[in-house]
Amino acid sequence: MHKERAFVKLRTCLSAIALALFACAPPLHAADAILDEVIAAARTRGVNGHLPDWPVVERDAYVLLAASPGEAGRTAAIRHVLGALKDGHSFYMPPPPSSAPSGAAAGTSTGNPAARTPKPIAQAHGAVEGVGHLAINAWSGGSAETPAATRDVRDALNQSLANAPCGLIVDVAHNPGGNMWPMMGGIAPLYDEGVLETFQGRSGAPQVVNVRDGQLRMNESVFPRAELPALVRKPAHLAVILGPGTMSSGEILALGFKGQRNVRFFGQPTRGATTANASMRLSNGGMVALTTAHIQDRRGVIHQGPVVPDETTDQPLQAARAWLVKQCAQH
Repeated sequence: MHKERAFVKLRTCLSAIALALFACAPPLHAADAILDEVIAAARTRGVNGHLPDWPVVERDAYVLLAASPGEAGRTAAIRHVLGALKDGHSFYMPPPPSSAPSGAAAGTSTGNPAARTPKPIAQAHGAVEGVGHLAINAWSGGSAETPAATRDVRDALNQSLANAPCGLIVDVAHNPGGNMWPMMGGIAPLYDEGVLETFQGRSGAPQVVNVRDGQLRMNESVFPRAELPALVRKPAHLAVILGPGTMSSGEILALGFKGQRNVRFFGQPTRGATTANASMRLSNGGMVALTTAHIQDRRGVIHQGPVVPDETTDQPLQAARAWLVKQCAQH
């Protein structure tokens, strides 16, 4: 009996020691608030956030972070987390070296934006054979800049239409995306009235992109809110030029025309990043674009993969112009 009580007492003491050691043990890794923020957003807001094995993803991300302390390791870790979503569209842009916190190692960078001269959001090309040509390019400004950018698109659209009685070419062949609102808001009267697309996330009410009275809306709200001139003319037919450089918002703009009777698509299949992204600005100056919703077309069908042209061609500008001239001759 004494031996049994002694054994129980010894076991209790050992258990107490084990618990004390566990309580004092250091965590498996030091926390990184920025990486943890990205992991939490990917799990809860990512359209594929329910798919990854998150304990494994988090462990591997922290291994990458520890292997290269500073922004280089954080960039590798965040990109690993986003890659685990397998949506093909979420991405991370690390801070440029100039915005890295003092003493932090500079990570991978997309380059200094000031060193590049971006194209304007929209460019009007001269009409040929009565056919106008409007190129809409990538644009990634914020909400404060959106109204002015929307006016720039509308002004370029009107320039393209000024001498174009036979129709208009909308060219997004070299548009890799960005902020869709000024792109689509500026050309909104070219779309048929009604639903263009619906964004459906993992939960919550769908967000419906639509046109009413020539204005782009999200659900019932006009957006962007900008004073815009009326169209100088509304073309009877439109040709949309696509290519492998058409991505993200460039594809969403094009998808808004899918199913519209007076529109034909020319060129090559697009990249296939046809999901909706939400931007997250991080405290280190980096930016995460997280895929948060699938896109349904105007028929309510979820679009998967590239936008495919009606006419596949290596000479889309010439083919589009010939089609529009032919439509003009028939009316």
